[in-house]
Amino acid sequence: MSRSGFRIAAAAAAFALIAASCGKDRDESSDTTVAPSTTATTAPPASTEAPVDTTAPVDSGVGGDTTLPAETTPPTEPVPDVAMFGDAPWPCGPGDGANTDTGAEVGVTADSVTIATGDDAGYAGSPGLNHEMTDTMEAFVGACNELGGSNGRQIVLDYYDAKLFEVGPAIQAACDAGTFFLVGEGWAFDVQQEEIRLGCGLPAVPTYGTSAAFAHGKDVFVSIPNPSDETTAVVYAQLAEIFPDETKSVAALVGAFAATQESRDRAIGASEQFGWNWVSKTIEYNPVGEADWTPFVKQLRDAGATMVYWSGTCLPGLQLFMQTAKANGLDVPVVTDANHYARTCADANTDGALDNLYVRLATIPFEEADINPATQQYLDLMAETGGDIAVLGVQAASSFLLWATAASQCGGELTRACTLENLKNTHDWTGHGLHAASDPGGNHPPTCGAVLHLQGTEYVRFAPEERGTFACDDAWVVKLPSDLPAVVAAKLDENRISQQFATG
Repeated sequence: MSRSGFRIAAAAAAFALIAASCGKDRDESSDTTVAPSTTATTAPPASTEAPVDTTAPVDSGVGGDTTLPAETTPPTEPVPDVAMFGDAPWPCGPGDGANTDTGAEVGVTADSVTIATGDDAGYAGSPGLNHEMTDTMEAFVGACNELGGSNGRQIVLDYYDAKLFEVGPAIQAACDAGTFFLVGEGWAFDVQQEEIRLGCGLPAVPTYGTSAAFAHGKDVFVSIPNPSDETTAVVYAQLAEIFPDETKSVAALVGAFAATQESRDRAIGASEQFGWNWVSKTIEYNPVGEADWTPFVKQLRDAGATMVYWSGTCLPGLQLFMQTAKANGLDVPVVTDANHYARTCADANTDGALDNLYVRLATIPFEEADINPATQQYLDLMAETGGDIAVLGVQAASSFLLWATAASQCGGELTRACTLENLKNTHDWTGHGLHAASDPGGNHPPTCGAVLHLQGTEYVRFAPEERGTFACDDAWVVKLPSDLPAVVAAKLDENRISQQFATG
């Protein structure tokens, strides 16, 4: 199903990358990818005042010679406030002049631009799955339109629900509708879209990519990249120091489908470089649910696991597993990904079964919004529009800002080619301060990150301990083995672009 032409009017507020035209292209090795090596980096505060130009000529209003006496201080014209999101201006506004778009470009006229987003909210097994991304897109598109849109073009947002297993029809509908870009969408089985997407030439700035084919897809730029040939190893390096004994006997427990299997393979490939020893790599559960988690607990105990890597969703799967594990005496640290940083997950932990959960994160935690303007503005905008809050929403916000920044740089004539070129040249992106610096143009993940610990119904910063910071090290972006199944299947070319579904 789609909500065609969905427009939102909401008040202004700002996961996007700052476009750097002097950066390296996606097919080059970038040496300006992220922040330099350090133990911690603090998100910069946002600037709230526009500079005042005191050198501009001044009209005295009396005609003739407008030169003022030497002893007179020239009055300054008031400078309008620039609408800021986080540490940079919103990439939205009325523009500097009339747009010259003729309607020849797909999805673009002089007055509007049509983008598409989507999630898996209609999946019956988990109603509302990842709807926070769409909530965020609706809020940010509305705020952008209130500011004047993309160089004066009102943004029309179409919505497509893939319902987990209906990705093909969703992407076909977006192609048929004449969509300029996919923006802020996220579909768990995104590999199923690639042949159709490439066939209609639809570019994407998604919230996330799960499959190697899409994460390395042609004309795909992710605000926080998660490529299959390299990964951020912050959590593995940190936990190896904090849990030196537990990381000597780690077991993986993931869903039996490509997205979670690829996450496991990346985790194994990255963590072994930091001394992690895996005692079991093959235990997999049914992604649509298990009636009894006891057999999985037994397999983990028999393997001698003292730590578990989990990939999937928090509710109901992880909670049921950890409840069963704790009841059977397997109370070990469980390490997982950022999608488990969600209020619904924390609120469900009333029995403490999830108290041994550790979550890796590349965004500023919501609990620290008081010291990070971008995070606070995201929360305020979601509260104002009634949208739900989640880390995937932050990533969707960054993706929208990334796309809008690249589009706004095209000025009066908006084309896919121009927008893609601007995205390709974006190599230092923080989503206006929402997350650690990444390199979307080069498809390189952040070198920085943090780890949170769920205690009761609250997430607590675990490492690094200082609020508003990330632990950083260039060595924590590690190359993964080239023989990983996902990498092999993706058929990456010399520019790290997938050729799995290449149309020629």
